[in-house]
Amino acid sequence: MNPTQTIEKLASGSALSQREAYEMQSAILRGEVQTSALFEYFSALGARPPTSEELRGFFKASLEAMTPLTTDIDTLDTCGTGGDGSGSFNISTAAAILCAATGVSVTKHGNRAASSTCGSADVLEALGVKIELSPIAAKRVLTKCGFVFLFARSYHPAFRHAAEARKAYGRKTYFNLLGPLLNPARAAYRVHGLADFSLAPLLGEILIESGVKRALLVHADDGLDEVSPASTTNVLEYSPKPPKALTVNPRVYRLFVPNRAGLAGGDAKANADIMRMIFAGRGNEAQNAAVILNAAAGLYASGRVRNLEEGTRAATAALMSGEAERKLAEIILVTNEAASIL
Repeated sequence: MNPTQTIEKLASGSALSQREAYEMQSAILRGEVQTSALFEYFSALGARPPTSEELRGFFKASLEAMTPLTTDIDTLDTCGTGGDGSGSFNISTAAAILCAATGVSVTKHGNRAASSTCGSADVLEALGVKIELSPIAAKRVLTKCGFVFLFARSYHPAFRHAAEARKAYGRKTYFNLLGPLLNPARAAYRVHGLADFSLAPLLGEILIESGVKRALLVHADDGLDEVSPASTTNVLEYSPKPPKALTVNPRVYRLFVPNRAGLAGGDAKANADIMRMIFAGRGNEAQNAAVILNAAAGLYASGRVRNLEEGTRAATAALMSGEAERKLAEIILVTNEAASIL
């Protein structure tokens, strides 16, 4: 099936088979589909989410095009699909560093801002972290300090073939869903926030099929695609065992705040300043609570703790003792030392 036939099939209201989705995505990532045709393709898919067969096909093709980071370390990733419109600071990035401060190995996958003002790559760069590392350098950084940022643009170079069409289309596509699935280190443990929680079962199934040991898919009742300190958060836990639904109530952990106004972020500099303040022990109540709750989820997902209560205690201790601040300083130092390694 060529791109024209694929577009015609979608425009007629039919879904693609897994094989058709795989072949179309493979053609896109080889640069064989023109921007104008890609725009038509995204328009034909429309606002509907991909079917399970389509997303599996897109994922398989994207995985084959990815530059992997080979490591024998089981790592944690915390990221999301974006698009919750909250304007919050980079909570999952701060939580990832806090998890690393407790001894969990983290391969944080992320990119520059797309649907927000500041992406994980932007804030880490503003903090002084070198984000563009070769796989050899990234592996050295992970081994040395237990945290490395995997810049999506460096590990998914084939995605550039869709960049112009995605920008012209101007709305979210299935590419946004692929980001959390495509950790280059094949992280064994995941905490992924979803703006659309109805997609959690599909993403959870694909993560486990791809070898992930435990994944938490989260969406808060206040709309945040993180564990929220201002409302209950819905969680679907996936592992080789049957899926399990959880509800996180911040009141249980004495981390409730009346509203999430204190989570507001800004550009890269503003968000970097917020993270420095949090790690220095000067974050506001909402910021501290959000980072602790999300780090607790990461600690639980990775098996570092047995439950979220233990996780909040461990995360609070690492934050208040200055371990997180020291970990950030170490990450900055080690990535700058490794940046010249090809």
